[in-house]
Amino acid sequence: MFGKACDFNELRQGKYEVAVVNRILLMIVWPTRSEPRAFHGMCPHANEPLADARFDGETLTCAHHDWAFSSETGACIKGQPCTLREFPLKIENGEVLVDTGDFAPNGPR
Repeated sequence: MFGKACDFNELRQGKYEVAVVNRILLMIVWPTRSEPRAFHGMCPHANEPLADARFDGETLTCAHHDWAFSSETGACIKGQPCTLREFPLKIENGEVLVDTGDFAPNGPR
C-alpha cells in the first residue's frame, strides 16, 4: 500500500528529502541523471540514520562512518558489500507516494 512521503514540489534534482511512511524512515533521493527513488533511511552498516547524509547528486554518504551508496541502485560503493533497501515510488497528483509493503526494520510485520 502506497503512503505519502512528501509533495513533489519539495524535491529537487541532485538533492534528497527525509520522510517517514508507515513508521519507516526513508530517503527520497533524486539522482542528477535519473528519476526520484526511495531508499530505507538507515545505513545497513551500523543501523545509523541517513537523515544527515551527504549527497552530491550521485552518491549518498553516511555521515557516521563514511559508507557510500549509489543513488541509482542503493549498492554500497565504499564499505562492505550491501545494498540499501529500495521501495517502489510513484508520483500522483503532485504527491510522492512510497510503498513500504510488509517491511519493518526488525523483520516482516
